[in-house]
Amino acid sequence: MVKRGVKDPDTDSDIAGWQGRICDIFDDEGTVQIQWDSVTLRNISEAHIAWSEEEGLSWSEMNLEPDELESAIARDTEKEVAAAIKEITAKSGWFHIGGEQGKRIQAIVNSAQSSNDLAILRTWHAYLEKHLVFPFSAKVQEDMSGPLGQGTRMRVMSIVSLDRTEGTIVAVRHKGGINRLPLCDLAATEAGTEIAQLVDDYSVWFANR
Repeated sequence: MVKRGVKDPDTDSDIAGWQGRICDIFDDEGTVQIQWDSVTLRNISEAHIAWSEEEGLSWSEMNLEPDELESAIARDTEKEVAAAIKEITAKSGWFHIGGEQGKRIQAIVNSAQSSNDLAILRTWHAYLEKHLVFPFSAKVQEDMSGPLGQGTRMRVMSIVSLDRTEGTIVAVRHKGGINRLPLCDLAATEAGTEIAQLVDDYSVWFANR
């Protein structure tokens, strides 16, 4: 257990009472590595987890000096720790993108009924159906074969379907006629900030899922 008065070496926030298991000892540094127990993990604030993800730091463990710790009775099992880490990771994995975009993507992912890819894809599709306003201008941002190469400009007219492989499919109108394209291949242009932001959030999620 972390002693009274000890602070996080990275954020200078109070971590007195945090508890875990010593999982490694670094003799050359004179420090020990602690993996937080499930009780501590579930009490770490979302803001701290988001900050840690953005900074590329671990929120599930920490290195401290031995004299900053005192012995304590275990409150859980290592299996419960693993379960807590898995649960929190599923709800915070997109914070690593950083800033407000990571938070927006994570919020939509967290609203899915389960953590499997199809459930999250369906959640995104429903969210897009509810919040996208048509028509709006866009351009192809991925290199595609055929007449619609990268940079081709068009008007996005509507959502037409959901494909398990390509995601949300939209109907688009361009000089050559009408096509159906994956929304993830497009970037909104000359559209309101909210639409452009939503299309970009979805594309970032789809490319990195």
